[in-house]
Amino acid sequence: MSFSFCKQFGKDKVIFVTKEDHATPSTIELPAPEPAEGVITKDGNINWSCPCLGGMATGPCGVDFREAFSCFQYSKAEPKGSDCFEAFTKMRDCFQLYPTVYNKANGGVDDDDDDPLAEALPVDTSTEVPVKEDQPADSGAPAPPAEDVPSQTSSAVEKAQ
Repeated sequence: MSFSFCKQFGKDKVIFVTKEDHATPSTIELPAPEPAEGVITKDGNINWSCPCLGGMATGPCGVDFREAFSCFQYSKAEPKGSDCFEAFTKMRDCFQLYPTVYNKANGGVDDDDDDPLAEALPVDTSTEVPVKEDQPADSGAPAPPAEDVPSQTSSAVEKAQ
């Protein structure tokens, strides 16, 4: 009859088990996994350690971020957060002092006036219809085509010939 035993090899511990011991189901009970909490806990408090905040609650502007976020979260004003302008301005000013820490979206480069989507999506101006001078520009109704603009049907016929 063989027995299970352990043997120490330096920092490693090796467990030798018999087939009978290995076939026996484990009796160890693991604790139930705790549900992951979001930014707002069940009791309504803010979970500052939530990974969803991306570390914004820590760092050189962590205090300003927490004040602005708390103000917004607990705001009763309409629209929500409209009473937090000063806190968000203070946070923004702090972020501008540390662009390499808080401007990770574009690699720390400040290019607020360059819109990457505007460059990626060219605007097709060939389908614009000119507005007559006697018609208001924002009337809400689509403008009728001008007389000097050929209709799509006639241009398709011209291309076919």
